[in-house]
Formats: sequence, C-alpha cells, structure tokens
Amino acid sequence: MSETFQIFANDYNRQFMVNPIIKTIYYLATFGIALKLVTDLFEEKVKAYQYGLYIGFALWLIAVPFMSNSALKVWLYYLPSQLLTVYLGIYLLCHYRQVKQSSFLGKYTRLIGIMAIIFGLSIVVEDTFIIYFRDIYHTNMLKIHNRNVSEDLFHISLCIIAIKYFLSNYQTENEEVPLAEKANLISAVHDSTDVYEEEQYYFDRFMDKYGITQREGEILQLLLQRKHNQEIANQLYLSLGTVKTHTHNIFIKLQVERRSEVCEVWEAYEKSELSQ
Repeated sequence: MSETFQIFANDYNRQFMVNPIIKTIYYLATFGIALKLVTDLFEEKVKAYQYGLYIGFALWLIAVPFMSNSALKVWLYYLPSQLLTVYLGIYLLCHYRQVKQSSFLGKYTRLIGIMAIIFGLSIVVEDTFIIYFRDIYHTNMLKIHNRNVSEDLFHISLCIIAIKYFLSNYQTENEEVPLAEKANLISAVHDSTDVYEEEQYYFDRFMDKYGITQREGEILQLLLQRKHNQEIANQLYLSLGTVKTHTHNIFIKLQVERRSEVCEVWEAYEKSELSQ
C-alpha cells in the first residue's frame, strides 16, 4: 500500500520515522520463519549462536529508531535484515548437500542460496543509493521511496521457484542409477530370498514407480501400519515437523489426501503385482 497509495504512504512514512513497529514485526517474523525452515530442511535444531543473531537483530531494530532522523538512521535500520538474508544464502550453499529428502530438493536449495546472496547484496546497494541520493529526511520535509526493485524481484523469483518445485515431478536418488543397473538390482532382490522377502521386493518396486525416497519409504512403511505422526517421529528419531513434511510429499506422489487412501493405493498395487 505504501508503494501504491500516496495518501497511505505519507502517514505510513511519518509513523516509520517515529516507531516502525509494522516493519519491525515483519522483519522479525520473516527471519524467524526462514531460520526455522532452513534448520528443519537439514533436520537440525536452531543453534545457540542463531538464537543470539535473532535476539541481536530484534534489539537492533528496536534501538535504531531512537536515533535522530537522518539517512543514516534509515540505512542502519534496513541493513541487518539484508545481511541476514545473505547469511541464510551462505548457510544454504554450505549445507545443501546435506538435504536428506532428495537430490532434487538439494538443487533447489542451492539455487535459493545463490539468489539470497545476490539479491541480498543488490538490495543493500539499491537501499544505499535511494536512501542517500533520492530520499529526503529533513524535519520539515519527508520524502521516502518505498519501492525496492531488487526486493520485489527477489520475492517474485522465490514465488516462481516455489510454484515450479511443487508442480514438478519429484526425483529420487534411485533415478540417478542407470536403468540397466537398476534392473539388475531389482532382479537380484527378486532372486535373493535370503536378503529380501517377497513383500519387500514389491515394496521396492512400488517406491521406484512413485518416486519414493529412502526416508519416505521408511515413513510409508509405518503409515501402512496405521501409525500416527508422533509414533513415527519417535520410532525414527525425527522431529514431528519432518515427519509431516515427508508424509505430505508421499501424499503428493501417490495423489491421495488421506492416510486410508495410502493403504488402498499400496493394496491395489500389491494385488496387481501378485496377479501377474
């Protein structure tokens, strides 16, 4: 609204120079949610130093507005949020190979990490130019440009990536294996009854057909045993959020909406395989 409606922007900008509570809440929520999503992605807990970053960020956003009105005050207020965006990008790039769900998701993680670094720095550069050379922060004259093109492009790019990810077919580590080798592995499983039981053989083929990853396969087996999310989390030593994420991915791949339908899909597949 501050970018589109001049009347709203005037009141909003005056309030921002006194007590930018709306932006403060927005930035704190954005960084907190992003940090939690990143750590969940790598199946980690938020570290002590990351809590320290968050607390320091909050204190900074509270303290800076008490400075006298100037371009420096506004620049210092925006700076840490972009530096934290760059930090998250570096964190993603350093850890994207640890993504356990699939190599497919790892590629998206790496892409978002690169974008966070590039756009984070671009936003700092654009803010510096606009704040120091375009905006006016005199007591009797206040003129603020609310639009940041780099930030808008960053948000749009993230939305496009998210849509593309959820509309794409999921790939698994199994798909990286040559088809001939994969066929040999399936044949070996079928012939070695000492290693796999017949049901496990069909389950492996079921996973291969629907692109189920190894971790999702472990959760799927427990879903077929009618176990709840908390029971699955306890048995596999995973967080409840991680189990929910994997379960959601399984539902997408099987094109179902309820747990009972997961069992129906498996039973129909097993029946068709046994009848051949």
